[in-house]
Amino acid sequence: MKIGAMNHPMRDVLSEIEFFAQNGFDFIDLTLEPALARSDLLPVEKIRAALKGCGLGVVGHTAYYLPLASPFPELRRVATDELKRCVEVFAHLGASRMNVHPFCHAALHKRAFLLEHNIEALAQAVAWGKPRGVDIMVENLPTGFNRADELAPLFEAVPDLGFHLDVAHANLRIAHNATEELLARFSNRLAHVHLSDNRGGAEDLHLPLGAGAIDWAWVIRILKRHRYDGTFTLEVFAPDRDYLLLSRRKFMRWWSGEETPPEV
Repeated sequence: MKIGAMNHPMRDVLSEIEFFAQNGFDFIDLTLEPALARSDLLPVEKIRAALKGCGLGVVGHTAYYLPLASPFPELRRVATDELKRCVEVFAHLGASRMNVHPFCHAALHKRAFLLEHNIEALAQAVAWGKPRGVDIMVENLPTGFNRADELAPLFEAVPDLGFHLDVAHANLRIAHNATEELLARFSNRLAHVHLSDNRGGAEDLHLPLGAGAIDWAWVIRILKRHRYDGTFTLEVFAPDRDYLLLSRRKFMRWWSGEETPPEV
């Protein structure tokens, strides 16, 4: 098991790398988002040197709001151009994986339209990533790609696509947390996991682990049942970063069995 953390896009990336390395994280989940982590403005060579200097790994993360299935062809082209640039940045930084979020909003357009253009974008990203050593994985989203039947067409159409499970997303806009359902269908593609807490409903709160309504004992049992022991990113964005560090310590103790997660 390796535990990383995501940089906040409004903080200096080099400072984030220093903080994560000093506090014992294994990698940075590097999200390429404005304002301070835009792919076209990133000091890539400095970041590469910083990662090498502190021995921190990197997992690639792209902006969740790229209009990959916009009804406007021009916006789709710009969005896929951004994905290509992200692939190139991550390849240069030594990342072996990069996530993509399916686009869920196209007013007055049927789901078939969303599927067609998300599949097109994902297939292009896979084709760009493969020769560069960057595997592409799709993340479940609570706004239309959160259940197994919603994600299945993407995996069926793009055979080399990996699965990026966000446990917190699986708890939103849904009657029951979908983690078990998703892993029952896609554990053979599971490449990465995001962890944060929330209280269900619609708000992706990015709370510290144990501060919301997610049953972490249940989540850990399911992950272990499917023999996952790979990379986990803590997506905890509390202003007081002690909560991020506490979440790391707690998850390590829960995973090892040294401590029992709180009942919910």
